[in-house]
Amino acid sequence: EGPEVQRSADLLHDALAGRTIRAFGARTKVARAWLAEHPDAFVGRRVERVWAHGKHLVGQVEGGLFFHSHYLMWGRWMVVAPDADEVATRDRRERARIVTDDAAALLYSAPKFTVGRGDPYDHVPALSLLGPDVLPEAGPFDADAFLRRLDRQPDRAVGSALLDQSVAAGIGNYLRAEILYDCRMDPWRLVGELDGEERACLAEATPRICAQAYREGGQTVPEAVQARQAADRDLRYSPHAHPWNTKHWVFRRTNLPCLTCDDYVRQQKQLSHEWTDDDGTTVEKTRVIYFCPTCQGVAPEHVKKARPHRDRRPPDSEWAPTEEAADPGYE
Repeated sequence: EGPEVQRSADLLHDALAGRTIRAFGARTKVARAWLAEHPDAFVGRRVERVWAHGKHLVGQVEGGLFFHSHYLMWGRWMVVAPDADEVATRDRRERARIVTDDAAALLYSAPKFTVGRGDPYDHVPALSLLGPDVLPEAGPFDADAFLRRLDRQPDRAVGSALLDQSVAAGIGNYLRAEILYDCRMDPWRLVGELDGEERACLAEATPRICAQAYREGGQTVPEAVQARQAADRDLRYSPHAHPWNTKHWVFRRTNLPCLTCDDYVRQQKQLSHEWTDDDGTTVEKTRVIYFCPTCQGVAPEHVKKARPHRDRRPPDSEWAPTEEAADPGYE
C-alpha cells in the first residue's frame, strides 16, 4: 500500500539519486520491447529522483527517461551491493535491475515494470487517473480534492470507494479497514449518505493513519495498545507477540475482542468494483473488510456470528507460528 511503496521509493532514491547507471535490464514484456528498440538508453545516464504516487513507484532519469513499477500483491524492490547483482540474474523472480557504481536495485515478482521517455503521467495510463496521494511529498494532503472525487460516487459504499485509487492514491485493504474503524463508520454506508462530520473525519483520518503506517512500518495502533495486546493472550492469535499480530485495531483480527468495546471483530466480503468484460458479462471483485459491528454501527445483515478465537484455539504447545495458520482472516 502507499506507506510500503513510499518506503521503497525512499530506499531507491537514497541508493540511486545522483548516481550514473552502469547497467539497466528488465524482464517484463513491455519494458523489454522498449529497451530492444532503444538499446543502452539508460546506460551512462544519471538518476535524478525516485518517488511514489500511491502504490506506484516512479524514477526520473536524465535525458527525459523514466521507469515505473507497480507491486500489485507480490512485488518488492531490494538494494544490494553492486557486485551482488550477478547472483540475482539466476533468480527467476527478478523483473528489473538498475546498477550503479555504488548499488544495485532489484525488482522481484512485480508484474508491472515499464520504461520510456517523456512525462510518465502521459505514458502510463494509470498514473494520470490517480487521486491525491495519501503521503504527498510536498504540502498537506489535498482533502478538498479527495472529497470531490469521493462525491462523484454517491451510490457506492464508502468501504468500496476508499479502495478506488482515483479517489485517493495509496489506500489498500488494511488502511481502509483502519480508517473506517477510526471514524467509527459502517463500511456499507453509502457515500451520498455521509454527513459533514463523517466526511471531515475521513479527510482527517486518511492522511494521519497513512502517515503513522509509513513511520511505524505498517502499525496503526499506538505503542500502548500494541503493548496491551502483547501482554494479553486473548487479544491476539499467536501465543507469541509477533509484530504482525499486534499492530492493527481490526485488520486481520477476526474473532478477537475489539480493543475498544466488548464485541468481537468480524470480517465480510465486500464488493470492491465491477466491470463488463468483452462478452458483456458483469464481473464483480470483492475484498475482505474487517470491522467491529458495535463501534462502527454495522447493519445486522453484514454481521456473521462471532466464533471467539480463545474458545477454539489449539494449546500453545501445538501452535504452528505461521501467519497463515494463526489468522482465520488471512488473505
